[in-house]
Amino acid sequence: MKAVMAAGLTLLSGGLFAISRVHADSGYLPFLGGLVLCGLGIGLTGAAGTAGTAAITGSLGRGQQGVASAMNDTTREVGSAIGIALMGSVYGSHYRDALPSSIDQLPPQAADSVHDSAAAGLQVAQQAGPQGPALTQAVQDAFISGLSASLIVVAVIVLAAAIGCLFRAPRQAPNADS
Repeated sequence: MKAVMAAGLTLLSGGLFAISRVHADSGYLPFLGGLVLCGLGIGLTGAAGTAGTAAITGSLGRGQQGVASAMNDTTREVGSAIGIALMGSVYGSHYRDALPSSIDQLPPQAADSVHDSAAAGLQVAQQAGPQGPALTQAVQDAFISGLSASLIVVAVIVLAAAIGCLFRAPRQAPNADS
């Protein structure tokens, strides 16, 4: 179980890192390669995760397995929420920092829209006349910058979890009948 979980998390981390290297004009093939690595990693961790849940609940007596299951579910939910918040914060910070200062020359409402969201930025670019193509490119580049930064952060965290699995995870799920 330990080796499968660590391998899966390592593949997932590698896939996230590969996707973080994609640019707006990279095409689909590099993105697909990252997705395949992520899929393989998720497949392995999903299989080992089921065994991991059994290890958590099986490590306690029958009377405490419900509590162990609830704690397992709670840590997954809290971890997901924190991960999403972290990714959003890193993305937003890098997106706004990557926008050129020329955005501030737009009308205030349009500039605010571009700063708030890449989707809104692309809508503003469609209505920006001759400056539209340059604004579109700037918004796309800023989006990729934010996405790349957030994926790198998550890839590092997932890789740290893989290393942690090597040292802390049980080799196999204990017998749940104890």
